[in-house]
Amino acid sequence: MPDDISLSLKAQLALQKAGFDYTRSLGQNFLFDEELLEKIAALGGADEGVNVLEIGPGAGLLTAVMAKRKANVLAVEVDRSLESVLGSVLSDMRNVKIVFADALKTDLGALVRETFASDDYVICANLPYYITADFLIKAVTAEPLARSITLMLQKEAAQRVLSKPGEEGWCALSALVSFYCEGETLLDVPRSAFTPVPHVDSALIRLTPKCERVVPDALSRRFTGFIKSAFAMRRKTLQNNISSSYNIPKERIAQALTSAGKDPKTRGEALTLEELGRVFLTLKEIYEQTDGKEGKT
Repeated sequence: MPDDISLSLKAQLALQKAGFDYTRSLGQNFLFDEELLEKIAALGGADEGVNVLEIGPGAGLLTAVMAKRKANVLAVEVDRSLESVLGSVLSDMRNVKIVFADALKTDLGALVRETFASDDYVICANLPYYITADFLIKAVTAEPLARSITLMLQKEAAQRVLSKPGEEGWCALSALVSFYCEGETLLDVPRSAFTPVPHVDSALIRLTPKCERVVPDALSRRFTGFIKSAFAMRRKTLQNNISSSYNIPKERIAQALTSAGKDPKTRGEALTLEELGRVFLTLKEIYEQTDGKEGKT
């Protein structure tokens, strides 16, 4: 393949040669706009010498753009049918490693350490939309945690992820993300930018780890389980959800809610992150007498 053609054309020719068929179930909506990809790479912090974890490289265009910026890129792709395409697009790039695996079933922390010999990395990806919630939970609870997480999401999902207490979208996922990170929307991206064109618009968001959290770091994983339990059944009160998950008498939970200044009959989604933290810390049974067990998810 000629070296003087654009990355976009190179990728499209490689896809055509491989007879590639886009798979909707894998969320395969690719970006071929190199100007947009350059902007994503820059906003994602893919600068010279930076270690980048990318999930779902697809045809490898964002991968290539980040590599040309002299970042070190580790790309995890689940679809083996893209192997020849990625090999063609990234053939001359020595600062890229492709791993064919399911990101949701892979120890990404271990993979990062093995690849970069470092805990210092960022995540930057046009994320396959079907794994949005599961991957976000995995990413924000990862050890080591990325220095920043920049993801292209469906716009509605991005709004839900960044929802605040009192907003309609405030849920277990937004509470978990808010516990670990500060979030912001960087770009709105129209559906027309993707191939094939999806049914919805998208948004690029960035998450940055918080220096201080509402509960001590040593209790972060227990609090993660508590948040999942608090929102487990949206029509149930927080008292019922927590009692069901941890087998704690409802009276104890009512006392904890009252001490936090909340009605015992309140629902989890009615509490701020700080209020959830206060209730959690009052219910010492959860982290002192449960042998490390988290609430039901």
